[in-house]
Amino acid sequence: MKERIRFFKAFLRNPRQVGALAQTSPSVAKEIAKYIDFQNAKCIVELGSGMGNITQKIVAKMPADCALFCFEIDAHLCKQLQKNIRDERVKIIQDSAENLGRYLEQFGFEKADHIISTIPLSPIPYGIIKKILGPAFQYLMPGGKFIQIQYSLLGRKYIQMLFPEMSISFVPLNFPPAFVYVCVKM
Repeated sequence: MKERIRFFKAFLRNPRQVGALAQTSPSVAKEIAKYIDFQNAKCIVELGSGMGNITQKIVAKMPADCALFCFEIDAHLCKQLQKNIRDERVKIIQDSAENLGRYLEQFGFEKADHIISTIPLSPIPYGIIKKILGPAFQYLMPGGKFIQIQYSLLGRKYIQMLFPEMSISFVPLNFPPAFVYVCVKM
């Protein structure tokens, strides 16, 4: 219950940045996990990790030699994420997603196998969307998957500019119901 209140407070502080009233549900985390090739993944990036609902699912399935980079810009959520996720394979970074390349390089990675994003695209100005999606595309390995969670179909056109191969699934057991965009980098 305390985590729900913390997340809701983060939403009230900055609704455009947080994007949802409640954390992503286990149903959405399960939907995301089924698109990740955990057997071969060496580097996974999560943009907008919140307090770690999706992170926990990824950590439970990723191999011992895989690294997970978690980006969370909200200081309060990042602090809670650090309390919730204690695993040496996880790098928790309080910085903007647009800087992901700097951190991958710092830890010896050229590209990520998968990038998961819960960053709300609909309320963000297009210039900032480009600053987030550009590096996500640039630092994603060819054949890698970009997985975006959204609560509407409004941001689809921005994603399709970079990732023309896209499938969308709908997860009604989330508040609000969520769309999971799965894109493959060609």
